[in-house]
Formats: sequence, structure tokens, C-alpha cells
Amino acid sequence: MASAFSMVRSIFAAMACALTCDTAESYTGHLSIRVLAEREHPSVAEPGRGGWSLDREDGRRQGQGHGGRRGGLRLRELRGLAYDAEDVVSDREYEAVRRRAEALDAVGRAGSDGGHRLKRVRREVIDDYFSDIDMVPAKHDLAPAVRDLAARARKIRVRLDEIIKEHEDLCMTDNDEEQQIDLATQRSQRYTSSIVHEPSIHGREVDKNNIIKMLLSEVRPMSVLAIVGMGGLGKTTLAQLVFNDQRKQKCGALELNDLQEALIEQIERKKLLIVLDDVWNEYRAPWDSLCAPMMTTEFCRIIVTTRSKTVASLVQTMPSYSLNCLTSAASWSLFEQITFEGQDPAAYANFIQIGEEIVKKCKGLPLAIKTLESMLRYETDEERWNYVLESDLWDLDPQQNDIVPALELSYRHMPVYLKKCFMALSLFPKDYHFSQDKLIFLWKSLGLLHTDDVWDKDRTGKLYLSDLLKRSIIQCNEHAYTMHDLIHELACCVAGEEFLRLENDIPAQISKDVRNISIFLPWTCVTSKLEHFHGSSALRAVILSSMEGLGGPIEISDELFVYSKQLRTIVLDGVSLARPSLHDSVGNLKHLHHLVLRDIGGLKLPISICQLFNLQTLDVTTSGNFKPACIPNGIGRLINLHTLPVITVKRGAWHCNMRDLKDLQNLSGKLCLKGLDNVTIVDEAEEANLCSKQHIRALNFIFPDGDWQYCKHGQEPAPTTASHEEILENLQPHSNLTELSIEVCRSCRYPSWLGDTSFSKVTVIRLEYCQFECMPPLGQLLALQYLTIAEMSRIKSIGPEFCRLNPKTTGFKSLVTLEFDSMPRWLQWSGVGDGSFTCLRTLSIQHASELRSLPCALSLSLAQLKLRDCKNLVRIPHLPLLFKLDLRQCDSLTELPAFPMLQRLDIGQCSSMARLPDLPLLKVLILQDCPNLTTVVHLPSLTSIHVKGGFRNELLYHFTNCHPSLENILIVSDSIERLSVEPQNLPSLVSLKLSCPNLQFCDGLAGLTYLKELKVYGCPKLSVPNLHPSQL
Repeated sequence: MASAFSMVRSIFAAMACALTCDTAESYTGHLSIRVLAEREHPSVAEPGRGGWSLDREDGRRQGQGHGGRRGGLRLRELRGLAYDAEDVVSDREYEAVRRRAEALDAVGRAGSDGGHRLKRVRREVIDDYFSDIDMVPAKHDLAPAVRDLAARARKIRVRLDEIIKEHEDLCMTDNDEEQQIDLATQRSQRYTSSIVHEPSIHGREVDKNNIIKMLLSEVRPMSVLAIVGMGGLGKTTLAQLVFNDQRKQKCGALELNDLQEALIEQIERKKLLIVLDDVWNEYRAPWDSLCAPMMTTEFCRIIVTTRSKTVASLVQTMPSYSLNCLTSAASWSLFEQITFEGQDPAAYANFIQIGEEIVKKCKGLPLAIKTLESMLRYETDEERWNYVLESDLWDLDPQQNDIVPALELSYRHMPVYLKKCFMALSLFPKDYHFSQDKLIFLWKSLGLLHTDDVWDKDRTGKLYLSDLLKRSIIQCNEHAYTMHDLIHELACCVAGEEFLRLENDIPAQISKDVRNISIFLPWTCVTSKLEHFHGSSALRAVILSSMEGLGGPIEISDELFVYSKQLRTIVLDGVSLARPSLHDSVGNLKHLHHLVLRDIGGLKLPISICQLFNLQTLDVTTSGNFKPACIPNGIGRLINLHTLPVITVKRGAWHCNMRDLKDLQNLSGKLCLKGLDNVTIVDEAEEANLCSKQHIRALNFIFPDGDWQYCKHGQEPAPTTASHEEILENLQPHSNLTELSIEVCRSCRYPSWLGDTSFSKVTVIRLEYCQFECMPPLGQLLALQYLTIAEMSRIKSIGPEFCRLNPKTTGFKSLVTLEFDSMPRWLQWSGVGDGSFTCLRTLSIQHASELRSLPCALSLSLAQLKLRDCKNLVRIPHLPLLFKLDLRQCDSLTELPAFPMLQRLDIGQCSSMARLPDLPLLKVLILQDCPNLTTVVHLPSLTSIHVKGGFRNELLYHFTNCHPSLENILIVSDSIERLSVEPQNLPSLVSLKLSCPNLQFCDGLAGLTYLKELKVYGCPKLSVPNLHPSQL
């Protein structure tokens, strides 16, 4: 604790020095406590590298024994002082940015009055800016704002010295504490052996056999298998089962702390199975020291159980074994065996329903099931059962609760910086699915991503997320992330009062220790009143969201902005406002860094928003049919903005315009410029100065806004002097751009910079509803991977210029996906030479009714091809690696070339298609309305066929009876009256679905003995035979 005091003291000393400096040394406007503290204590700057931390675990350690309560109070007060110091720094940064914004404003206004006046004003405002904010000694006194900041810093320093003096007077040391061990610490010291009661283990037989098979299949003298999973999943139990299996040879337990020489004497030329349980070490050297003696054995197999995938990757010599939760059946079997052991089933019949709900609550975690079953064993009081059901697992009797110490180990082994990120997860509800972007923004908005490079925070967030995944704290479910309920309860437990989540009920007051609050609201028919929610003077973040869909509507009182002046973050995501506007008092939140108001239709931001000089994120994105937000003129003063996903340019002096982007040099990530039709003169586009904004990665240019009539500040669009061609030409982005989208541009020519080789980092381009008469040379972009071209009504021909301007080079070297859509005049595609499109995997062409053929040298690597509404297309080139082919409304195609690798074919409404070629690997065939199809060769690998529409009877018979590998048949047709199947020719068929309103007979149906699914719907004339239950 003493070291923490000294570190904090050095920080406040540096802060006070920065704010009251009267020496000749000058400090820049961006200098902060962090930089100053780094000079005296480098470890302070990076909490993840040995720096001080005031987290819950430190408080608990200080809280053990005599004087613990006093130590906990001191740490709480130190935390409060740290927040106060942060406020001082934030105020100082606000003043610095405000003065700089005013200086840039003055310079901009003077620019129109001539060069001499511009030079004079620039010199005056810059001198004034540096004399007040950077504290270069001047003849006049310090500005009042600076004097106030210095006084506040001295007050904090005085209070810190008082705390330090009290601490030193008490002479508290670690030896002054009572020597006692709390229950959690004692029970977290795990000791395991090979002894296990196998009859009490359920649902792990398959896992045990899989692991034994993996161990026995290894041919190397020494091999290591890691069993990975979250705490309480049963990794140790599984290792014990494997250790005791008779198929393995083993020796007695080894004392792994012996010297290597002694260990070699014990194991040399022996056959060993060693189990290392609950391993946390992530360093290579100790592991190598352990493995060295093992190389002297004749045969050595090592099983390592761990929660960390990093540990697994360090030790494993074969793929790790990820252990999953128990199935519902296995979970109930485990619970029932112990809870109701030796009891008459009639005696516990009343508890079965409650017990099933309790088991569901455990979500397949064996440790949780065992803990609850031990609490309820021989329990006959129904109230006690309901109490266990309704209580959080974390709040149950600690004397019987093994869950807390088992899972808390995961938290204790986290680095300091990751612990705080883990606490922030408590702001999400249970069973909440969150995206990577949402989680990283949460951490970013709470100031938990530790990096000096503000543009590197997303990468840091991804590393933190990856770390939590490797530690089995977060689970990845398809495209979203979630947590087990017990892990979520652990996050809530360690977060304490600093993080608070509310659902539905909102109290009138919250604790002064709450710094970050999330409120999840349901959708209601009436307005949810938040007028009594005023926050608190200590509140840093308010997040309003909904569990599913849209929550609200709500009214936010302006008193929230009055009482919670220290707010850094306000987020409304998935919550509607009763009145789509914010009160002017939001402009008083000078500490505000992040303002997110997503999907609030017709949102009107007050002009006072332009006073938030510390603002880094302004996100008013709308989707679907939501009307775009109305942003006032003047946001160009917010020079600290890093994230501004969308701006809608509108007419009138009140609205923001392109000039507002001029001084926003810190913009990063994605930027959508909507309403470019409203740019009145070319100078506006030029002054946006996009080419200097090196941190913007994705740009979307949309010319119409279409919503001017919904804005009370707007006025009807009028003709402008700037053409789309001139506007787009002057919006050239920086060469660091990676994604570009252009929509509804009425220029006949593309801008000269589009396709320029200097844009070597562009990976994604979308051109939609543009009136370009020829294609830009996009093939020259070496990194381009995804290209979409849609609604280009003036394009008639695509030639070699699309791939390259230099005939000696090849084009599209990295392109993976190419999509064309709605190209009504496109006649010809030529000029694709050998060596172009070498990486192309997916090609989609839709609604190109005049296109006659595809280039022969298109791509040998093409795997997926989609052609829809290409009525005049007469030929498809040979594509040796084609895996999937989708054809719709290609009326001129009569046949297909042989595709030796094709596995899925979907053909519909191809009226001239007469023949299918030999397709030896085809597995899935979907046919719809191909009336002239008469010839189909043998398809030896076919497993599924879907037939829709009218077909010849002999063709249908061929499909259903000549492919013994068929497993699934679906027939939907109005014309079929009789269907014949020969069971002896369909030995693999497991699913048959029929929807044929005129079908009267289905011969052979009763003989399909392997059928598992028979679904007949919309067949009123068909009599289905009675099938034996074993057949379905």
C-alpha cells in the first residue's frame, strides 16, 4: 500500500507542477499527467506492465486482518482522489482545445479579408493561445481558468499528503495484520489426486474415449494433450477418468519440484502418464525445464488441464481438446443421482419441476450442478428449493459454495488492465449477445484501453478480447459473443459499486460510488419517465439500451446534464426518444468524450453541442427508415473528434456543411457524407480537405439526402453551381483509405483519383447508382479484394481499361469477390487477359439482360458463380474449380460445360436448358421450372434433390430412382399426379417432403424402411399409407 501512495503522490506532484509552473519551461497544450508521471515512474503509464492499480482485489487483500477496514477506506478515498485529478486534467484539456478552436476559427474568418490581415490575426491568436494555456511566462497574470485549475490541484495534493501522513503515523505493515486465511483463499488452493468416484460422473464417457484415442494414436516418444475449458467444467474430473482407465500404463505420483537429476533417476526408460492439473504458467522456460527429463523415458504422455488457450498452445504437441458443457439430459442425470439418492420417487415428485428449472439455471456446468445438489440433498422444504432457484448462484451459502473460489481463480490470474475490462462486462445483462465492435467501444468509452496512440485503441481492444477468449471467460457464438451466467455473476461480484446495471426499475438515487451505469429498457406503449433520474456528481458513463429490438420511448430530463457534470460517455443505442431532441444543457458537459445516439429518427442536436471541445465520438447513425439526424453548423470547432460516422449536409446557415470538416484532422475509422447534392459551390468540397485526413479508413459518398422536408431548419433544395463531377473530384481521400463507396453520382465521368495506384491499401469498393459511361481502372488497385458495381445504367461495354491502363501489366491481383447488379445496357465484357483475376473466388452477375458471354480467361480459381436474369447469355466458360453454380432466368442457355468439381447446382426458370452434363461430385441439385430439360446423365454423388415446378414424368422418375446415394428429396409441383419410388434403389433415403396439390398416388412409399422424416403438405388427394413408428 505504501508503494501505491508514493506512486499516486508523484502523479499529483507532477500535475500541480504542470498547472502552476512559473519557470521558463513551456508545456504544450496536449501535455497531461500521464506524460509527466511517466518521467518519474515509467511503470505508471502502462497499468498492464506492473503499474499501480486500485482494483477490488487490492482492496480485499488490504481488508484482511487488523486495520483492514481502514485500509479499504483509504483505497476508496485514493480512488476518489484519482477521479478528481482526472477531472482537473480534463478541465485543462478542455481549455486548451477551446482556445485552439477559437484560434483556428479566427484565422478562418480572417482568411477572406486578405493576406495581410490573415497574418496579423494568426500571430495574435496564436500568441494569446500559448500564453494562457501552455503557461509560457507572460507579463500578465495567469488566466482565471488556469488559476482555478491550479488551486484544485493543490487542494487534491494537500488531501493526499494528509492521507499519507495518517498512514505513516499508524505505521501499518503487512506484519500488523492478523494471520488468518479467508474461506475463499483457503478453498482456492486446490489439491487433486487420481482418486475419483466414477459412478457419480455423467456425460463424459465420449470425452474420455476421445482423449484416450488421441493419446494412443500418437507415435512420438513424448506428447502433450491440453484439455481446455472454463472453470467448473470438469477438466480435472475428466483427466482423473483418463488416468484411471485400464488401457493406460502409469506410475505413481511424482513430486515435480524435485531436481531434474532426481527426476531422471525415477523415470528413465519407463512408461509414464502424467496429469498436470489446472496449469496457469504461460512462460516457456519452466515448461522446457520440466520436459527435458521426460525425453529420457521410453513412453511419456502428459495431460494438461487449463482454462487458458495460451497455456494450451504453449504445451500441446497435438490439437487441444475443448471441453463443452453437459447436455440437458446429462445435467439432470447428475443432479437427480445425488439430490434424490436413496429416496422413493413419490417422495420427491413435487420437486422435479423446480429441480429441472434449477438445472437449466446451471447451463450444463458440472460444478454448479454439484454445488446446488449438495445444498438440496434430502431437503424437503419447498421454500428452500424456490430460494435456491430464485437466488443468484453467487449469493448462496459460502460454506457450501465451491463455485466462488473455483471461478475467482480466473479473475485472480488476469493482468490488472484486463480485470477492469472484465468488470465492465457487468454492464451487460445475462444472456446478452454483443458484437466485437460494441464491446470494444464500451471499453474505449470507459477509458479502459491502455495505449498512447488514440488510433490504435481498436487494435488494443481486439487484443484484450482475444485474451478473454483464450482464458475461457468469453464464448464466441457464430458472429456474437456471450458469457456463461456464472462468469457474468463473477463480473458483477468483482465490479462492486463502480459499475451498476439497471433493468426496468430505475431508483430515484444511486450511490455516489457508482461511476458507470447501464440501463436496459423494454419497449412499452407509454413513455418511460426518467425525470427522477438525475445521476450523480460522480457519474462518468450512462448507457441506455434495450435487450431486444427497440426500447422506450423515454424522456430524458435536462437535470441529468445539470447534476452529472462529470459525464464522459452518453450512449442511447436501440432506445427511442419521446421527443427526438436533446436539451441545450448538454453543452455544459465539458468533460463529455463520447456521445452516441443511434437510430433516433429525426434527431435534432442543439447548437450547444458545438461547445463540447473534449468530444471524441459523435455518432448519430440511423438505419432503415429512420430519418437522418440534424447536425448544427459549428461542429468544425470540435477538433478533438475522432469518430464521426455520418454527416448529412443540408441547406441553410443553421446546418453543418462540408467546411466543418476542415479542421477535424483527427477523424478516423468510418465516415459517411450524405447529402452532397446540397454542396453549393466546389470550394466547400475542397475545403473539407479529405486528402489530409490520414486516419479515415472507410468513406461513403451519398449525393441525395432525401429528407430535407423533415427538418424544421431545412429548406427545399435549389440548383447549385457545383456539378457532381466537380464535387467528387475535390473529395479525393488520403491514400491510407481501405474502403470506398459512391452512391447516386450523376457525373458521366469518374474522378481522376479513382483507380489511381497510390491507393494501394483499398480492399473494398462499392459503386451504386452512378452514371459513369465507362469503368475506372480498378484493376490497378493491388489490395482490392471486394468489388460491387450496381445500377450503372450507362455502362455498355467493359474493356481492358477496367483491368489496367498499362497493357503490360495484369489486373485485379487480389480480388476475391466481384458483384455486378442491375446493368441493363451492358452488352460486352472483354479484355481480360491471362494473369488477371488470379484470386477471384466468387462472381455474381444479376439483372444484366443484354450480356451475351463471359470472358474465357476469367479465372481458373473461381469457386462460386451466380447468374440471374441474364436472358441473352449463351455461354459459360469452362471453370475447372467451380464449386457452386446458381442460375436463374438465363433463357438462352441450352447446356452447361462439364464442371468436374461442382458440388451444388441451383437452376431455375431457364426455359431453354435441355441437358445437364456429367457432374461426378454433385451433391445438391435444385431444379425449378425448366420445362425443356430432358437429359440428365448419372450423378453418382447426389445426396439431395429439390424439384419445383413442372417436369417430364420420365425425368422425375430418373431423379427419384436412379441415384442410390440420395438422402433427401423435396418435390413441389402442381402438375404431378402420380409418383413412383422404388425402395430398393433408395437405400440411403432418410427424408421425403411432398407438396403437390394434384398428386393422387405415390407408389412404393411403404417400402422406404430407412425413412426418418416424411412430410406431406398441400396434397389433399393423396392417401398416405400407415408406416410403422420405427420407420420415422
